[in-house]
Amino acid sequence: MSQLVTPEIIHGNELEYKALGFKHRVGEPEFKYLFRGQDGTPENYMLALGRQRKFFSPIHKHNFDQFRFAYQGDFSIAENMVIKEGELCYHPEGVEYGPQVDEEDGTDHILLILQFGGTSGQGYLSYDQLLSVQSDLKNYGKFEGGKFHSARGGEPKDGFEATWEHFNKRKLEYPKPRYTKPILMKPENFSWRNVGNRGSVGAAYKKHLGTFTERAVVAQLLKVEGGGELKLEPVDGFQLVFVNKGEGKVGGKDLVKESAFRLTRGQEAILSSDSTLEALHLVVPAL
Repeated sequence: MSQLVTPEIIHGNELEYKALGFKHRVGEPEFKYLFRGQDGTPENYMLALGRQRKFFSPIHKHNFDQFRFAYQGDFSIAENMVIKEGELCYHPEGVEYGPQVDEEDGTDHILLILQFGGTSGQGYLSYDQLLSVQSDLKNYGKFEGGKFHSARGGEPKDGFEATWEHFNKRKLEYPKPRYTKPILMKPENFSWRNVGNRGSVGAAYKKHLGTFTERAVVAQLLKVEGGGELKLEPVDGFQLVFVNKGEGKVGGKDLVKESAFRLTRGQEAILSSDSTLEALHLVVPAL
């Protein structure tokens, strides 16, 4: 049963960036949490803005999915692979990427990141959970160059993998990759598709950027202008919307640049703008 709602809204421009203190990578981004799921569940997730200047990560992979949206500035993903400002990258679980090498250039680079439990059902280990064991890992070795070097010797292990295994007390078995590499999307090369307007004026558009895996995870851009309205239909899962340009309303409440809102299972909402609003829309169906 669907329900038209005024969703929970977080205004990112009212939050402060905070360093979390994780050690498994070189150069620590600062974060603004927008929305988080429930730790310990297969469908846990985190939506956040991350600000960084210098960053390094070796070639690695994860047992969860993620999207990276270059909100301000560019970001390296792998050798000869860079997310330019305004582009979106999908990182499927089990797929290697890196090395990520971002040198400081005197400016803030800001990334919108969604990390979420993938189709394999292995879930997503939150930063809070990672941090809860990293101090204890110091008793067994050290983090260096994005990897964990055990005091007992042997080959160093990826920093995330070592932390995950210490938290879960078992070996991390990565999902088999469904894709050969991360998928980089260039939204400027997609066309807006008119999706009509519920009112008598204005217009509403979508840019469908992709649908991924058998789970049918959707990434798209939304645009509403001139008094137009766009209805977000309910799904069996969750939806996250991040305003990257302009201003408008959802359910009658104000949205500005860096505002985000979410819809949970069965919820629907109406997005509107008297001027122009553009937003990134990510739809994650339930497992």
